[in-house]
Amino acid sequence: MYLSVPFEDGETFVVELPEGQGSGVIRASRGEGLIEYSADTFEAGMARVRHVVEALLEPLTDLPRSPDRIRAEFGLRVTAEAGLVVANGSGDAHIALELEWSRREGGG
Repeated sequence: MYLSVPFEDGETFVVELPEGQGSGVIRASRGEGLIEYSADTFEAGMARVRHVVEALLEPLTDLPRSPDRIRAEFGLRVTAEAGLVVANGSGDAHIALELEWSRREGGG
């Protein structure tokens, strides 16, 4: 099963979906593969990802002593129904945060 994901400029890219991840609604098929069409553009999905990142980072950079380095890790999944979503693992959204302070307090 394949998913065609459109860009706002009309171009598309195709993603191979894992077995059993299709919606069951097939809009087109041609040749060997079946193709579904994303309900959302890539840019709209990335705007949601950006919103997640901003919601994660804003309170962390507002700390009394902000970290020198923030690392956020999360997986993305492409689905026909929802476009780009934060992938889940074990039933929960997977987001790992790593904060690092390399300077001593007081700048020394």
